[in-house]
Amino acid sequence: MTAVAASVAGRGDASGSLDAAFHASLPLFWHPVCTLGELAARPGRPLQVRLLGRKLAVVPRPGGGHLALDDRCPHRSASLSGGTCDGDGVRCAYHGWRYGPDGRCTDIPAMPGGPIPVRAAVGSYSTVEAYGFVWVRLDDRAGTTVPACPAWGDPAFHVIEGAPYTWPVGAGRRVENFVDLSHFAFVHDGTLGSRDEPVPPLPDIRREAGELRFVYDPPDLMVDASAMFGRSVYRMPMPFTVSIEFELASGARRALWMTASPLDEGTCRVFWLHARNDDIDGDDAPYAAFQDVVLSEDEPVVCGQDPAPLPLDPGVELSVRTDKVSIEYRRWLRDLAEAFAAGEADGVARSVGTGLVAR
Repeated sequence: MTAVAASVAGRGDASGSLDAAFHASLPLFWHPVCTLGELAARPGRPLQVRLLGRKLAVVPRPGGGHLALDDRCPHRSASLSGGTCDGDGVRCAYHGWRYGPDGRCTDIPAMPGGPIPVRAAVGSYSTVEAYGFVWVRLDDRAGTTVPACPAWGDPAFHVIEGAPYTWPVGAGRRVENFVDLSHFAFVHDGTLGSRDEPVPPLPDIRREAGELRFVYDPPDLMVDASAMFGRSVYRMPMPFTVSIEFELASGARRALWMTASPLDEGTCRVFWLHARNDDIDGDDAPYAAFQDVVLSEDEPVVCGQDPAPLPLDPGVELSVRTDKVSIEYRRWLRDLAEAFAAGEADGVARSVGTGLVAR
């Protein structure tokens, strides 16, 4: 039994042990770390990113795909992202040590005859490209998959990439805000809700294929033509993704998708897309501007929450029945934490319904 597992077993539902177990499970999931455009802006150079408190160097591979390596040369602790791409690897800017796809040093220019020390290696992690982003999984043992983005592969939709943004708040907080039905009337009064109708419906919520799913019918409201507003079908792939498809009164469909990537426990970087199957040839600017308005309304409220990480102990914050979505989301995150503490990768695989990769 790990130290985290022992802590959970010994202290029950104590918030510290649950939070620690949940954070320890996050390397088992895929998280986006940068856009392809950000990489393209640094030709021949790696890009430094941050994930779960770890600095990584993302390196394009000449044959396609990417490397994600710990961004620290073990020789004199220089940042590998300050170096250069070198074939299928990266070369440190300080003394020229080269690291290959598996993270092992393959060349020390000052010692052309070797030997290369066994410890001359850096961590190397799985990567995949999806939806215009590079995703990284730090631990492959649970066999998790990249969250679905239905609009991306649908030829009927015109997809727009939103500019990633970083907020000083935990990824779980950002996700919870995205699916909080009762905040529309106050934070988005006149934009997506109305204070004259503050009582949200209580949707039926189910767990399916590693996702929370529910449907929301908004109040009657005159909204901007560029708004994402209508009957809303929510999918929440665990742990930090939300995908919403909107059915407008006109019959048109629009979609909003986001993943909050955990830079650390109290900071996230949000990668997001929005899409529409109407006004395909129209100007994207009004649609982007409306999303900027919504973000500007959410940001001061969400970023003012204290503590910044989402607390998993149900006694830390007061919930009422209209917080139904949040309650179910937090409950599943607690289940993930407890499953991880009890069985590590095996527990997470069972909790989200994945197959387990052989060790």
